[in-house]
Amino acid sequence: MRKAFVLLERLQDGHVHSGENIAVDLGISRGAVWAQVKRLQAEGVEIHAVSGKGYRIPGGYEFLDQRLISSGLATQTRAVIRDLRVDRITDSTNERLLDLATKQTIHGVAWLAEYQTRGRGRRGGSWLAPPGSGLCLSLGWCFNSLPSSLSALSLVVGVAIVRALNRCGATELKLKWPNDIYHHDAKLAGILIEMRSEFGGPCTVAIGVGVNVTLSSDARERINEPITHVSAACASSPSRNKVASKIIDELTSVLTDFERAGFEHYRSEWQHYDLLADRQITIELPDRTVTGIARGIGIDGTLLLEHDGITEPYLSGHIVMNKSV
Repeated sequence: MRKAFVLLERLQDGHVHSGENIAVDLGISRGAVWAQVKRLQAEGVEIHAVSGKGYRIPGGYEFLDQRLISSGLATQTRAVIRDLRVDRITDSTNERLLDLATKQTIHGVAWLAEYQTRGRGRRGGSWLAPPGSGLCLSLGWCFNSLPSSLSALSLVVGVAIVRALNRCGATELKLKWPNDIYHHDAKLAGILIEMRSEFGGPCTVAIGVGVNVTLSSDARERINEPITHVSAACASSPSRNKVASKIIDELTSVLTDFERAGFEHYRSEWQHYDLLADRQITIELPDRTVTGIARGIGIDGTLLLEHDGITEPYLSGHIVMNKSV
C-alpha cells in the first residue's frame, strides 16, 4: 500500500495524469502503475481510467493533514491535546495508542491514519475504511478513578460525534445503542472503546472512532450491511480534516465533563437521537435471545427492553432491529 499512496499523491489534484508520465516520475513501469491503480480500486478508491489520456480521481483526494487538523481545533481543545499524530498506514490506531500507553500517558493523544491494515470493529469484527473515504481516529484518555457510570462511556462518545457532525452540516442523525451512529437506518459511524485499569487506581481508555465521510459506490458494495456516509447527511461533502477537528473538539469537551458530571447530564440528549426508541428489536445474548420493545436507556446507560410484561435493563448485547411499532 505504500507504493499505492505515492500514486495517490500524483492523482490528488483530480486532474488526468497519463500512465506514461506517472511511470517516469515514479521510476516504475507503466505495468506497475496499472497494478497500483487496480489495487486502489480493489480497496474502494474511485479511480477513473480515461481512454487514451490516463487516470484521475473525480473530485481529487484529500489527505489527512496534521497541520490543518490542529489549526481547526478550538483554543480550549489545544490546551488538552498533548500530541496529534497522523499516519499514512498503520495496523490500528487504537492498537498504536495502547502500545504507547505501556511507555507513557496517552491522555490527550489523538492518533489518525489514512489506512488501517487491521482496523477493529465491535464483537471482534473488522472496520473497513478505503483510503480517503473516512476517518480512523483514536483518542487516549485517562480517568483518575473509575467513573460510576463508566458503562455509559460509549453513549457519551456517541453524543460527542453527533454534535461534531451536526457542526459539519449533517442532519437527521441517530444513535443506535450502544455505540453506532446512523442516518436513515444505515450505519454512518462506529465506536470501539478499549481500556486498561488498575484496581482502585486510574483508568486509561483508547476511544476508537470510525466515520464514513465519503464512500464510493464500489466501497459501499464491499460492506455487507446497510451503510451510509456523512456526505449523504449534508448538503455538500465536508472536508475530512474539518470533520476530524470537530470530533476531537467535542470528544475532549464531553470527556472532561463526563468525569465530573457522569452520564445523567447527557441522558436526555442521547434519548433525543435514540434510533431504537419504541421499535421492536431482538437482543442477542451469549445464552439467549430476547425480543421486545426498546424503551430508552437507564441512568447507567443500560438498554431498557419491554418484554413479557416487564421492562428489563441490559448492559450489553447485539441488537437486531425488527420493525417499527
